[in-house]
Amino acid sequence: MDDKKKNTAENQSVSRALAIMDILATGPLGVRQIAKQLGFAPSIAQRLLTTMCNAGYLEQRESDARYCIGYKAFQVGTTFASQNDLHSLALPELEALAELHVTGFLGVLRNATIVYVLAVEGTGPVAVKRRPGTVTHAHSTALGKALLSGYTDEEIRALLPEHFPQLTPNTTTSIESLLKEIHQIRRDGYALNDQENRVGVFSVGAVIRDARERPMAALSGAIPSNLVNDALKQETIQAVIDAAQRISRRLGCP
Repeated sequence: MDDKKKNTAENQSVSRALAIMDILATGPLGVRQIAKQLGFAPSIAQRLLTTMCNAGYLEQRESDARYCIGYKAFQVGTTFASQNDLHSLALPELEALAELHVTGFLGVLRNATIVYVLAVEGTGPVAVKRRPGTVTHAHSTALGKALLSGYTDEEIRALLPEHFPQLTPNTTTSIESLLKEIHQIRRDGYALNDQENRVGVFSVGAVIRDARERPMAALSGAIPSNLVNDALKQETIQAVIDAAQRISRRLGCP
């Protein structure tokens, strides 16, 4: 076999192996099911499956002879996640928000409060300032509400008190009112804060999830409320959602 034909065959085998990994990510399958979905002969599928099992990237279940993802693939995935920490993944996303004149924040939930981990100031004429390490309320910020939406109602009740301090005229002050808003956030996929934590600040938040789909942080974008119009509001919402989803995917979240 000449080099050109050899490379073509090798590339085809790699492509087929990767295609097998993709479909098995959705659940275990038998050899004929795999061959049918990918459009090649069962004998070819069997050779590839045997090679991948021997390498540890796949496993064959004894109970039904179906194939599933193996320990080696898990090791590779967790290595990727460990090499891409939350801070380094979030920074370019916040810098992109800053180019849209939106000040971006990364925050985590600690002891019923939000801790700002990272902040990138927007490039617009007016910026919203918060230093990393600053602690703020969970009930009155887009960061906090977005993060809380990743928990069950029971977990939120156990974490927060029945009543909250009123920071502005717009602040939600009861757990029942907050939970109603949390339900809407779960449906929409984002949280809003319209001058609830600070007068003059409008912000959007979205939850960041890890490989097990657990809430691990939130990302928000803030702009001065006097600049908000429908077009800017929708643009900011979409930008924050997209950024949070990209970070979640890079952390291994489906």
